[in-house]
Amino acid sequence: MKTDATSSLCGDFMLAVYLDGQGRVPGYGTGLGFGLSGAMLMELALDGFLHTVDGYLVAVHGAQPQNRALGEVLVRIRSSRKPRTASEWVRALSADAHRRLSAGMIAEGVLVRTPTRFPLPTGLARRYDVLDGERRDAVVRSLGSAADSSERSVALAALAGACGAASGGRERGGSEAMLRSLSPACAQILTAVAACVWLGALSSWT
Repeated sequence: MKTDATSSLCGDFMLAVYLDGQGRVPGYGTGLGFGLSGAMLMELALDGFLHTVDGYLVAVHGAQPQNRALGEVLVRIRSSRKPRTASEWVRALSADAHRRLSAGMIAEGVLVRTPTRFPLPTGLARRYDVLDGERRDAVVRSLGSAADSSERSVALAALAGACGAASGGRERGGSEAMLRSLSPACAQILTAVAACVWLGALSSWT
């Protein structure tokens, strides 16, 4: 079981997809927040903490991940008064997914917070320096390669694709074939991320 942010799916998504090359947090409306919350949920599903029942995400009782951010998410799902779909959880968790993950990655020495500044013309704030550049580079390379067919690599590439941030290195058919081998919970989470990103983009156009 993966237990630290540097080797987790959600940590990889944070480093290679969510933050840009200068460590900046994406602007509003990009949809990457949905990808980040989806990565946290998919990480829990891959490690056996979540499964699906009648279309809802259900937490397995008893076990607890060592990753603090994921543990907080799992507690929130367990304590929910009513069952929620993957789409509902992706939306609900997207607002503070970045805050939860960044705190742990700073504590582990993966990221460091930098003074906020607003470079023109983008208006984005530079928020972090990535201290583990080697790790980030390796994950970025894996996004453009079909060689790594592990569950986490396939899930990461699929999430990046759902957010419109995928590299063209993986053949579409091959990625879809590997994705079908993932659990129903992971498939539902990925579908939910793609739908949330699409709806967010649609609302920004209107």
